[in-house]
Amino acid sequence: MIIAIDIDDVIIESSPRLTEYYNRKYGTHLTLDDMYSDDPKAWGVTDDAQAIERVEGYLVTDEFQSIPPLREAIASIHRLSRRHELHVITGRSLAIEVATTDMLRAYFPDIFRSIVFTSMYSHDKRDKADVCQELGANLLIEDHLGHALPVARSGTNVLLFGDYPWNRAEELPSNIRRVKNWAAVEEYVHAQS
Repeated sequence: MIIAIDIDDVIIESSPRLTEYYNRKYGTHLTLDDMYSDDPKAWGVTDDAQAIERVEGYLVTDEFQSIPPLREAIASIHRLSRRHELHVITGRSLAIEVATTDMLRAYFPDIFRSIVFTSMYSHDKRDKADVCQELGANLLIEDHLGHALPVARSGTNVLLFGDYPWNRAEELPSNIRRVKNWAAVEEYVHAQS
């Protein structure tokens, strides 16, 4: 199989660290429920651009860039790489390309065939569905419902990773399956191959 994998909140537990930092630095009371809120007031600002600027400020810190991958992600990805072609598709911007690439090389040497930055919050963002099509991906492992749905509509199967406020839905298309953890990812992949 050709498997594409997201980074944040799939390989690395990013959002809990971000909310903790943001609350500490800006005196807010963000929770995971606020992560993708359309209301900038939750972020203690008056517009989205200011919130994005503050978040991007955190993404370039040593604190963020030193977050290690989840242990179970490391083990599972290494096992999956023995039989499958793996790629990374991340919403991260090119501003943290070097740190991201260095982390992936340190923990996953010679495992990922490509690393694609879709720059989720920039004007030149790319759609993960398009990237999956270009790669010929059979599967995307993704935590964000907003990315999972277009990928599924384009015909690629999606494992919707974790139980986060931003990926909850009453109904999912038949080619999106919810998985709680990396053990469930491996179980699904082994059953399909």
